[in-house]
Amino acid sequence: MGNLNRKPKFSIIVPHYQGSISHSGFTRGIKSLLDQTYDSFEILCYHDGPLLHQDLDFPVPVKCTERRFNDFGHSLRDIGIREATGEYIVHFNPDNVLHRHALEVISSVTQDIAIFPIRMRGLERGVDEDNQSYFFYSCPRNCNYYVDFPGDSIEYGKIDCLQLVMKTELWRKEGGWIDKREDSDGFLYPKLARKYSVEYVSGEVLGEHY
Repeated sequence: MGNLNRKPKFSIIVPHYQGSISHSGFTRGIKSLLDQTYDSFEILCYHDGPLLHQDLDFPVPVKCTERRFNDFGHSLRDIGIREATGEYIVHFNPDNVLHRHALEVISSVTQDIAIFPIRMRGLERGVDEDNQSYFFYSCPRNCNYYVDFPGDSIEYGKIDCLQLVMKTELWRKEGGWIDKREDSDGFLYPKLARKYSVEYVSGEVLGEHY
């Protein structure tokens, strides 16, 4: 993860709570971070309360909270915002994956916010070159589609937690991750995109949501 004696470009905040995803799925996501071609980042992983299975092998250090918040990882994101040392914050859920060069591409951003496209997997909309089903414009929750190209508006249901990367100082100015609703990114992100300068990062898919 580079020379962390200097301030990293990115702080990647990973909220984890057992039951949200299989351990192999969690490991897959973290491996995608460790395999990045760009090395100026730190990973801040937090577990919601004490670990249920102490014998699990985690690929990165995991900080456990003393109690369970049971708020979809939002309180863990808030802890990470306060402890981050990077210039920008990436909110990475355990079921996310970043493509190897994603941080390298995003590192060229100079605006307050970077937004980049991701692929949503596991739903019946199309088949890619690896015979994996994927889609860009649907979601199994209560929303319609996701931003996947420059110029698309940021609205509720059109962006995943992973896709908006914002300066750490602005997250703190906003008071952290203050919305604890399950789909709070759908409420927070449009407000932030209206308030600060936004840069859309190419039309290339840089991550995945499983």
